[in-house]
Order: sequence, then structure tokens, then C-alpha cells
Amino acid sequence: MLERLLILALVATAIISAWAFLRERQRRRLHSLVATRPFAGLVPFGRAAVVALTLPTCVECRTRQTPAIERLRTRLGASIHIVTLSAETHAALVTQLGVLTVPTTVVLDSTGTVRFLNQGFTDETRLTQQIAAV
Repeated sequence: MLERLLILALVATAIISAWAFLRERQRRRLHSLVATRPFAGLVPFGRAAVVALTLPTCVECRTRQTPAIERLRTRLGASIHIVTLSAETHAALVTQLGVLTVPTTVVLDSTGTVRFLNQGFTDETRLTQQIAAV
């Protein structure tokens, strides 16, 4: 019984450590992107923007993320830019951002600086909060 608890504790520690490592890696990558502006030429500057990275074969992109992006577009209208990019077509950008999954959304401030990187589905409420923060 004690051995099982020890194994469970070790597995839990490994999972927590891996999660913390990935979060720290993402934080450092996001910090390094501040100076590079990887979306220059793809997204016009002057207003906050949301970039959605997707794939044609991504079911969650079509069924959840795209409708959320459209609700965001309806809610905020012309006050922001919304751009959808194929992760396949922009593979170098995906690598530079450290994207691990689609859908991924990126929130940019008015100067084109990456402020938030959301891997996986992100609803319009969270995106609205992130846009308000920039």
C-alpha cells in the first residue's frame, strides 16, 4: 500500500513538474517575441488583433473556435483586427511561437506585439478580457 502511494506521489510530481516546465518555457518564449513582432506583414498594426491558427482537418477549430471568433467579431466589430491563418502554410511562424496544438489564438496589441498566446480552444469571453488588457 505504501509503495502505491509513493508511486502515485512520484507520478503526480512528474506531471506537475512537466506542466511547470512547459508554462515557464511558454512565458520565456512570449517574452522573447515582444521584440520580434512575428506577425509583421500578416496583420495590420494600429488596432489590437486576434490571430487564429488552424488546420483544415481540425474539428475543434471548425466547431468551437471559429464560432467563438465570429461572436468576438460581432461583439467588437471594427475595433480589432481578426485574422485566421493556416498552421500548415505558416509553419515557420508556428515553430517560432512554439505552438503545440490547434486551435491556437494569439492576441496582439496595436503595435503588433504578442501579448497572449492561447493554445487550445479559447472562448470569446477570455479573448475579450485579453483584448481589454492590451
